Amino acid sequence: MFSLAQPHLSSWTTRFVQGALSLAMAAGALFGAQLAPTQHVAAASCQFSHTVQRGQTLFQIGLLYNRTWDGIAAANNITNPNKIYAGQVLCIPFTGAGGPTQPAPDVIVVLGTDVKSATALTDVNLRVGPGMSFAVMGKVTAGTTLNVTGVSSDANWWRVICPDGSTGNCWITAGKSYTKPNGGTGNNPQPAPVVPAIEVSGVARDQTVTIKGANFPAGYRFTVLMGDYGSMGVGGYAVTTVDSGAGGSFTATYTIPAALRGSSRIAIRLQSERGGYYSYNWFWNTTTN
Repeated sequence: MFSLAQPHLSSWTTRFVQGALSLAMAAGALFGAQLAPTQHVAAASCQFSHTVQRGQTLFQIGLLYNRTWDGIAAANNITNPNKIYAGQVLCIPFTGAGGPTQPAPDVIVVLGTDVKSATALTDVNLRVGPGMSFAVMGKVTAGTTLNVTGVSSDANWWRVICPDGSTGNCWITAGKSYTKPNGGTGNNPQPAPVVPAIEVSGVARDQTVTIKGANFPAGYRFTVLMGDYGSMGVGGYAVTTVDSGAGGSFTATYTIPAALRGSSRIAIRLQSERGGYYSYNWFWNTTTN
C-alpha cells in the first residue's frame, strides 16, 4: 500500500488521476464525435421512406423508387424478402454517386416480336428501361433464358418477364454478343401497341377526382384503383370498374375512398382486367378545377 500523504506518491497519483481523466474525456469526446456522424449517416442514407401497402413486394417497391429489391432489403436489415407487412415503413437508400438517375419510364414504345425468349451468353444487367441510362435492378447470369414480350423501338433491347412474373419494367440488351434470341428471327417487329394515358383535370377535396383518359384500347374493362402517393395505385383501393367501349378518349369522375380522405396526395390507376393495359397518375387532394 501507499499513502497519499507521501509527497512523491501524491504527485504521481495526481498525475495518474489527471491523465486518466484526460484520457477518459478524450475518449468520450472522440466517441461523441464519431457517434453523431454515424447517426447522421444512417439517417442520410435514406433518400425516401415508403409505407408498405397490402400486397406489395420488395421487387415492386424497388420499381417505384428505381432501386434493387436486395438493396432495399439490406438497408432495412431484412433477411427474408417475403417477410414484409402492410404498414411497415422502409428506408429507401440513395442510388449512390455515379449511379443511373433515370427512373422507370411511365410510357415507352414497345414493338411486338416473333422472338419467344432470349438466352444470356454472358452475365448481363436487368434494367428498368431500354437503355444504359436506366437503373439496374438485378443481374441475369450467363445461360439463363428469359421469356421475351417485346422489343424496343430501336431493336436494341428485349422486354422480358420480370422475376416476380410481371411485365413492363424489365429489359435486357439485345446485343448479339450478349444475348441469343430464340423462337424467331426478330426481324419483323409489329406496330407499337396502344398506350393509354390519364390526366387529372379536377379535384373536390376528399370527395371526387375527375380525369381525362386518352388512347385507351377498345373493348376492355378497367379497374379504377386509388392508393397512397408513390404507390402508382398498385394494390390500392378498388373504386369502380369502367368499360373502354370504342376506346380512345373519355372523361370520368370517381369518388375518393374514405380511407384516403385527409391524404395530401393520392395516386390513381386504371388497370385492365386482361391484356396488361394500365395507366397511372397522382393528384393533390385539394379542391381545384
